[in-house]
This record gives sequence, C-alpha cells and structure tokens, in this order.
Amino acid sequence: MQSIARFPEVSLVPFLRGRQLVTILSLLLLAALSGRGQSAAKQPAEPATKKEPEIKEELTLKNGDRLTGQLLNSTGTEIKFKSDLAGEVTVKWENVKELKSSREFAVVPKDVKDARDSVLVPQGTIKIGEKGILVSPISEIKPERGAAPAGEVAKPGVAKAVTAAAKEIPTLQVADVVDDATYQKEIHKKIGFKSGWDGHITTGTSMIYSTQNSYLFQVDTALKRSVPTVSWLDPKLRTTINFTLSAGKTTQPGTETTITNIYHVDAERDEYFSKKGYYLQALSFDHNFSQGLVLQQNYGFGIGSTLFKKEDSEFDVTADLHYESQQFNATANVEQLNLHLIGSTLTEKYTRKWGRIHFDEKLLADIAWNNASAFSASGTSSVRMNVYKKLAFSVSTIDNFLNNPQVGYKKNSFQFSTGFALNLH
Repeated sequence: MQSIARFPEVSLVPFLRGRQLVTILSLLLLAALSGRGQSAAKQPAEPATKKEPEIKEELTLKNGDRLTGQLLNSTGTEIKFKSDLAGEVTVKWENVKELKSSREFAVVPKDVKDARDSVLVPQGTIKIGEKGILVSPISEIKPERGAAPAGEVAKPGVAKAVTAAAKEIPTLQVADVVDDATYQKEIHKKIGFKSGWDGHITTGTSMIYSTQNSYLFQVDTALKRSVPTVSWLDPKLRTTINFTLSAGKTTQPGTETTITNIYHVDAERDEYFSKKGYYLQALSFDHNFSQGLVLQQNYGFGIGSTLFKKEDSEFDVTADLHYESQQFNATANVEQLNLHLIGSTLTEKYTRKWGRIHFDEKLLADIAWNNASAFSASGTSSVRMNVYKKLAFSVSTIDNFLNNPQVGYKKNSFQFSTGFALNLH
C-alpha cells in the first residue's frame, strides 16, 4: 500500500489579518501626516523681525581722511567716533572738517546751568563744521486758532508746520553732544535705589599643606552709586561702600601659630550743592591683628570737592570732623587700651581709565585734635585689566600706618595682593 506523506497544515488567515492590520495603520499614519502638512501649509508665514536701520555717519578730517560709522559723543575739545574699520577713536575738534548725520542730537551749551532744562538745550539734526555745530530743530505741527478740538477731524487749513530756525553753536561754547534718545531717557529717568551702582569684587587665595600648613584668603569689594549716571548732567548724589579682608593662618610643629586678620569697612554719602562741591557723611571700621588694633571706629561729617571729572578720570579731595574710638589688645606689660578721640581726616581720591586698564588710588591722614600721638594714615592703590568680558586681573597694595600701637607691635602694615576681579559693568 502506497503511503502519502502529509505536511503540517498552515493557516493563512492570521498572516493575512496581520498584513491587513499593517496596511490600515500605514494608511492612517499617511493620512495624519498629509493633514498635518496641509494645515501647516495653510498657516501664514510669520513676518520677519524688522531690523533697526543701521546708523551711518560720515566724519571728514582736515587731512582728507573720511571715517564712516557712528558718533558716540562730543565735547568742545574732542569727538568720540566709532568707525566701522578703526573701531572707537577720539579726534581733536581742531582736526575735524565736517560731520554729516541724519540722527537727532542734543547739544548742551556751556552757559546752561541745568542740562535737564530741555528748553535751553538745542535739539535736532546736526552738522559739525570747523567753527561749530549747526543744529536744525525738529519740526512741530501746531493747530491754529479755531482748529477742531481733539478727537474731531480737523478741516484743511487749520494746522500748520512750525519750524524753528537753525542755530549754530560755536565750538568753544559746546559742553556736550549726546544723541537725543539718550538725552530724553536720562532727563526723565526715575532713579531707584538699585540703579546707578558700579564697582568690582576682587578675590585671591593661597594654601599650603606640608610640614607647614598655611592658608590666606583675600577679598576686596568696592561699590559706587552715582546719581545721575552720566557725566554731562550735574551730579546730585554719590554713595561709596568699600570692604577689604585678609585672613590667614600658618601652623608648624614646634613653632607658634601665626594668624593674619585684617579688615576695613567704610561708607560715604555725598550730597552735591554745586557742580563740584558736596557735603558728606562718613563712617569706617578697622581691625588689624598684626598691629594689636582690636577695633577703630570713625563717625563724621565734612565737605568735599570734585576738582575735575572727565569720562575717563576723576579727582576728589575731602576733609571731615569726626569722633574716633580706638581699642588695643592687652600685652604682657600693658593693659588693654581704649582711646576716645576728636579728629579730622584729610583724603584725596583719584581714578583713571586707559582702555581696558582701570587705576584707583586713595590717600588719607587721620589727625586727633585731643591726642597728638594718636595719628594714623593709609594708602591704597589698585590696577585692574580686563581679560574677558567682566573678568579682570587685579594687582593691589594697602599700606596702613598707626603711630600709637601697643608695645611689641610695628607701626606699619603693608599688603600686596594679586587676584581676579569681577566688574559689575
């Protein structure tokens, strides 16, 4: 009998159902993508962001050179111009032949007592020549008598353009030239406590761990708030806060532990009664472990003067009358000493900028009227050079002199430090 080989039965129903399911899912996905593409196509394209018109001004020098770029500001002696090729340049006015600009500026004359009074400050388009600045004021539309009131349509002929005559200001009479947008912003600015602050924070540290263990931490903070913040407006208020700290410790087996602990804090508020003169209120606190000074406190008031102030430099002198308290450490042979003094402090401060380099210097002498031996003085200086954005490399010195330290302590204390500073602006 012939045998027939049987193969296992395979059902095609599940396979077909699987293919149908995949086909249906593919069609649904294709329809969804097609609908989404159509809806995206129906959506209107977003309008491109409008770019502000590029400022192009032309400065012509007497030697024939021409610079294209932007006028930053100007005084009666020089013009600061940002060239497209040469960058920021300062040109003496005597070397300028002409400057053409379509922007509007505010030209502040020297004889104007308050630059905030916009009526006395010519504003409009300018043309700078060898002898002065020609200011063409902005045209205004003013309604005539009998014009329709606000909200109604005015009839033809009831309004006319009023154009003030152009005014030429001689070079020697120009105090400052600023763009009109900045001028309007500054004269109407509301100054809050958080605005107007500038300054820097500097820090440095060193550590040694070996047979000798030591560490030293230094920080220097200088804050300054000026109201207003621009140099072409008369100053009103100024606040300064300074803080320095040097703290360290050195230990070694078989030797005494050496401690470094020196700090200084001071604050001053100046209220100007003229362009250069101001009243001041000041306080300060000092501690110097290396001189046996536990705490020195000063509270006083006085008068000061900004002898000169430019965009890149400033020089001040002050004098005050204050109450001073000195407290010294007790030593093996001398008990703790407390002094209560009435004295005066004479101070000079100078700052200067050269491009990315910023220099600060301050000297003061503290005289006690009721104790001639209780004399002290100090001098500080620092140089900061920007290395990246707001980060700067800093070198600073602090020299403190105390004429009446406790027995066993030196009169002079000198500090030299390097570190990195973070500029607030």
